[in-house]
Amino acid sequence: MDDLPETSGNNDGTDLETLDYLRGVKSSTYLLLPLTPSPTPLDFKHPLSEEMNEGPFLTLNDDPKIDLQSSGDACAGDSSSSGDSNSVVQDPVSAQLINNISMLDYQTLSKNGDIIMGQPEICKLNGSINVNNRKLPNFVNWNWSVIRKILLWFVLTGLVACIGAIIAMVINIPTTCNPKLPWYQGKVFYEIFPASFKDSDNDGFGDFKGLIKKLDYIKELGGSAIRLNYIFEANDYPYNYYNSTSLLQIDKRVGVLKDFQELVNVAHKKEMNIILDIPVLSMTEPLKAYNVNDTFVFSIDPQESKDPTSAAIAYWSRAQNVDGFYLKNLENFVDDVNFEKSLQLWKQILGNGKIFIASELSFEKANGASSTVLLSLIDLIEVHLDLHNGTTGLKYHIKNILSLFDKKHYPWILWNIGSISSDRVSEKYENYTLPLTALELALPGTVSIFYGDEIGLGGLSDHDIEHDFHEHASINNVAMMTFPNNDKVSNAAPALPWISESALEPRYHYLNVIKTFIEFRLNTPTIYSKEYYKDDSILKNTGMRETVDNLILIERWYPRRNTCVLVVNLSNKAITTDLSMMFYGGTVVVNSNTSLVGQVLYFDEITFQPYSAVMFKLEK
Repeated sequence: MDDLPETSGNNDGTDLETLDYLRGVKSSTYLLLPLTPSPTPLDFKHPLSEEMNEGPFLTLNDDPKIDLQSSGDACAGDSSSSGDSNSVVQDPVSAQLINNISMLDYQTLSKNGDIIMGQPEICKLNGSINVNNRKLPNFVNWNWSVIRKILLWFVLTGLVACIGAIIAMVINIPTTCNPKLPWYQGKVFYEIFPASFKDSDNDGFGDFKGLIKKLDYIKELGGSAIRLNYIFEANDYPYNYYNSTSLLQIDKRVGVLKDFQELVNVAHKKEMNIILDIPVLSMTEPLKAYNVNDTFVFSIDPQESKDPTSAAIAYWSRAQNVDGFYLKNLENFVDDVNFEKSLQLWKQILGNGKIFIASELSFEKANGASSTVLLSLIDLIEVHLDLHNGTTGLKYHIKNILSLFDKKHYPWILWNIGSISSDRVSEKYENYTLPLTALELALPGTVSIFYGDEIGLGGLSDHDIEHDFHEHASINNVAMMTFPNNDKVSNAAPALPWISESALEPRYHYLNVIKTFIEFRLNTPTIYSKEYYKDDSILKNTGMRETVDNLILIERWYPRRNTCVLVVNLSNKAITTDLSMMFYGGTVVVNSNTSLVGQVLYFDEITFQPYSAVMFKLEK
């Protein structure tokens, strides 16, 4: 006990030395803790626990005047007691820091060592903390448990939605990346003379109702548009089908307007288009101003009007929703002074997304301004392929057409090997229908198939033409259509020219081969495209290679696609030749002899059978 004053004195000296030291430190901010009695050794408590909140914390501001002497005595007493018990003395500063750090005031030392006292903090039991009589933000007391659940629900919902969107995108990713073209470019049209196609009521005449029943047949073949030959009222229809008397009236033998409207609606539902052959009977009247939206255009009678052609185009395109017209006999008007204005007016009446077709003869006869207008307003130019000048003449014709129509804004070509205006191929060249059909399906442009050519349908028999109908030679190519499943009308009416059986037996085995060629064409941009763009230039993608006589070789290419080669043998003998200087080999993708499909053939000493057509796909 005698040592106590000495000990206290020593502690007072130590504290004064500490203060002198702190005044000399050139620091900015330093935490100063009041000298308080040390708590129970190692008895650490959380500053926000209930025990700690039972009473107020000690702060320097509780007693502005710090009694260093009494503090020193207290510390000395503690030190003496601890020393007597042989225990480790707990530093009062560290203990106060651990237990009261969240409630203590921070005080600032100036550079000269003066102590700047802050305001004390007040702790409340309800969890709200006032700092200098200011409350913390209200969100501290929000129901965070519920908020966390809601946020978690939103996050999971968003995650599921993202996963669903990704799955939908993956499912809907197209399996191919083929360039898209308008509905009339690169496709296959099916041309029909309605009176000879399908009879639905046993009256001996094909009609619209019968055609509706056969739309699926055309769709399965690959046809995307139907071109109807001559449906208008005519004297002595169908014998003189071309002698139309009214361009607004349908001949009753093929149906009524309601039947036609049903045909158009059903075809559109099946994503098929309807095109009409319309005879051009007149040009527009000089200096006549037309408003294409005027109702008079739909009600005018062509027989009373000086411009029945314009009235008919407006009526069928606008009132009956027809998708296009073949302008028959347009070549007879190319020199008319109103030719350019007439085409411009008709195109304006027609509207967007609908087309005009003209013959190759119209293109050949047009000159100067007429040619310019025709090439800019006509969408398709029909080109007929035949063997009148042999294989050499056919090759020259194809090359010439391809060179003439390789410009950007020119119409597309509509190829055909048979139509209402020509004899059937099978009549003069019995075995050529299949290879010639394959040839037109390999050329750039659009293809038209005349009804029955897909089965090698022939014309009327010589007996029918020479004895009974020699005055109607124009109908020799419109024999009644026959279908693979023997789909004939029972108790048919007495035979008429178009009901008479074809002179040739139908070759139904052609059907599957032509279907395969069409399917390959429609799914291969190398074939259905006529050009491609590269470095702001338009480049052709078709070439005819020189080879032996009676052999036609068409090469088609397209960026990042396999090159395709069609070889057609138009002779009655097998041809063996060496094409290895042009190509190494390729896979047979379509062939008139289906047994070779899928095989890899090499072009050295390769043999092509008579009347055959083989499509190869070369390696990239």
